[in-house]
Amino acid sequence: MPDISIILTVYNGINYLDKSVTSVLQQDYKDFEFLILDNCSTDDTWKYLQLVKDDRIKLYRNEKTQGVFFNLNFLIRKTTSPLIKLWAHDDIMYPYCLQTIVAFHLKHPEIGFSYSDRDIIDANGVIRNLDFIDNTPEIVTPDLHARIAFFTGSIAGNISNVCLNKKALYKVGLFNEEMQISADFDMWVRLAKDHDTGFISRKLIKLRDHEGQLSRKENFYIYHVKEDLRVYRNLLSYVNPQIRKEGKLLLKNYKLVFYYTLMVKALMQGKLKTAHSFYKELCSMDNFLSLSIAFIKAKILKPAKPEFLK
Repeated sequence: MPDISIILTVYNGINYLDKSVTSVLQQDYKDFEFLILDNCSTDDTWKYLQLVKDDRIKLYRNEKTQGVFFNLNFLIRKTTSPLIKLWAHDDIMYPYCLQTIVAFHLKHPEIGFSYSDRDIIDANGVIRNLDFIDNTPEIVTPDLHARIAFFTGSIAGNISNVCLNKKALYKVGLFNEEMQISADFDMWVRLAKDHDTGFISRKLIKLRDHEGQLSRKENFYIYHVKEDLRVYRNLLSYVNPQIRKEGKLLLKNYKLVFYYTLMVKALMQGKLKTAHSFYKELCSMDNFLSLSIAFIKAKILKPAKPEFLK
């Protein structure tokens, strides 16, 4: 049984796939299995994957396209390792990535999942200089995770810098396949209810930011909001009263203000139906007048980062 499983689902990813796959196969740490599922690509993705020869690779292919979280669950069920590293076809691992992750989980065997710092690269692979220092502690307690989630949403920001504890994963259940966008955020919230979360402050991957990503497509924004709010309702249901009170205030001043901005943008673009959808979702979480005041304040005062993140 290998120490760690890497799972990758890909659809029409030939432009970046070779660098992503090669970065995994050239890891300093060798004891892993690499499960790859081609989601019925129409480009040369499948042809490329068949040409890659490595005993650690297990290839699968859908006969028809499926949702990303359906595919992730399919691969999770095929893994044989206690750790599951999630991966994406357009990102790149530094050579020490897997070695660092395995060592971290050996040090903290009870965490539900870990995530790492990362470099951000553009479509051409150039690293973007970000004026940001992440002061998150190595171990994030359930209460701190809740506070961070209320402020920023998904603590990891993406799936490529996440490694799952398989034992903890099976306790809470696999990804919610009914969700199109936020099933990863939903998973982190479910795992963090009864488990600490680990943060590896070392930059382990190059995370690519480009126009082709699903999260960048405006027609999916309303699904993102609907699903995020569903996750927040779950989070509010299990945190203690003090965290719930803080969380509602954080939500109003940060995430809901952001969603309010999307509503205003849709309205200005003449997308009345979309704007009304945003309006209904916002009203389901808070008083609309109160949200409008928070939106105006945010635009004028630019609220500072919460104290627990400084």
